[in-house]
Amino acid sequence: MSSVLTKLAIWIWGPDSKDRALLAKLDVTLLPYFSLIWFLFGVTRSSYSSAYISGMKEALGFQGKEYNYMSTAYLVVYAVCQMPGTSLLTIVRPKYVFVTANLTWAVLTLITYKMTKAWQVILLNAIEGGFSAIAYVGAHFILGSWYKRSELGIRAAVFCVFGHIGTMAGGWIQAGLLASLADKGGLPAWKWIFIIVSVMTIPVALFGWIFIPDLPSHRAAWFLNSELKEHAIMRLGAPRKQSWDLTVFRRVLLSWQFWLLPFIFMLYSLCVQMLQNNVMAYWMASRGYTTIQQNNYPTGIYATAIIGTIFYAVISDKLQSRWEVSIAIGLTFIIGSAILVSSPSTDAGYFVAFYLLGTTFAPQAVWYSWMADVTSSDVQLRAITTGFMNSFDFAFVTWWPLVFYAATDAPDFHRGYIASLVTGALTLPFIGLIAYLERRDRARGVIGRVAFESPVNDHDRDGRDDDSGKLVDTPVNVQSAEIGV
Repeated sequence: MSSVLTKLAIWIWGPDSKDRALLAKLDVTLLPYFSLIWFLFGVTRSSYSSAYISGMKEALGFQGKEYNYMSTAYLVVYAVCQMPGTSLLTIVRPKYVFVTANLTWAVLTLITYKMTKAWQVILLNAIEGGFSAIAYVGAHFILGSWYKRSELGIRAAVFCVFGHIGTMAGGWIQAGLLASLADKGGLPAWKWIFIIVSVMTIPVALFGWIFIPDLPSHRAAWFLNSELKEHAIMRLGAPRKQSWDLTVFRRVLLSWQFWLLPFIFMLYSLCVQMLQNNVMAYWMASRGYTTIQQNNYPTGIYATAIIGTIFYAVISDKLQSRWEVSIAIGLTFIIGSAILVSSPSTDAGYFVAFYLLGTTFAPQAVWYSWMADVTSSDVQLRAITTGFMNSFDFAFVTWWPLVFYAATDAPDFHRGYIASLVTGALTLPFIGLIAYLERRDRARGVIGRVAFESPVNDHDRDGRDDDSGKLVDTPVNVQSAEIGV
């Protein structure tokens, strides 16, 4: 039995005994925390739409486009706060940042049930956007700080999958709450939604206070012994750049990583807009499918998203390279969009296209992992680029559906399908360019962490290699002095 368990552990966490001990502990503390928070994020956001159609609109007197203003206020503040949030993680211990943000977000959700005016909910949503901005990009930054290139993709995929599950389950959870809690305690069901969701979030935030290990350099994880704390640092090597100084903005703005990774992520987000905005539901309604079918069949998109995200992440980790699976994703963009552009004569063609395109949600894990791979040499570049990827994305996806997937075009979104074909096809040359630049800079010794033989201070190490100039993505038997913040 013990030999079977050992073989299973080696299969999951690798042959190195120290790696196995470290990864096993991270995978039951760090990874579950971020995954649960992202799951609850999906549930929380879906609670507003459920509450709105379940009595909040009438109770608070929403008029005209005030519901749209609520969503817009949230998204704008959410997008603006992402780069400052990830940058803050390099200055303040992440445990304090995440737990404060989680608790504030939960409290804001809770007090929503006490609001009496629509403008009050709009204001609360704007504030909540600022505190929830760290949930997605911050998680990617922390995961990239602990896991190697051969380990990161699958962990990022697990994290993203929980978001898909939260989106899928959110409607079911709200429906259950509406059915079971209506008028309990003298409160309407829509108020109970906010109470329950906030109560669900608080224990997870407290779990984070206990188990968030901060960054490896903090050596703060109580569940790791001193040997594993040092191993967590040594196996990754040291960043070449790791201080906030006058070179930061030049380093960031003149880097290809800061521009190209967010750009292809933006193209991906625009391409998959046909999977959102109720496009599939509108098409099904035009074909005479029942309301239940219109609600249930589109959830299959998230099922294929989960499969695709896990599959592509595992392959990219095994290859320790992201460009091969990225090409496959780009080709899937083209094939799925082309099917929709062709206006299939049978319903099966549409179902194949929608479900096939669901697998292309994989860049949420693969491309954030790729970004971490090519920015690992510079802490500030990685933090700022992590936040910018989502902010740049939001700068386009907030208006793109209004132009290409307007509800007034339903059920014929042919113009949107063409736009998705174009944006999906554009990812391919840029994937090739990023792959070329990564290969060039690794050969030059510009990107990748540095192995060094003995402790040195930050001033001596900043901006230069050790004597060998070796860049590492595999365990090295060296002593690291990665920056402490």
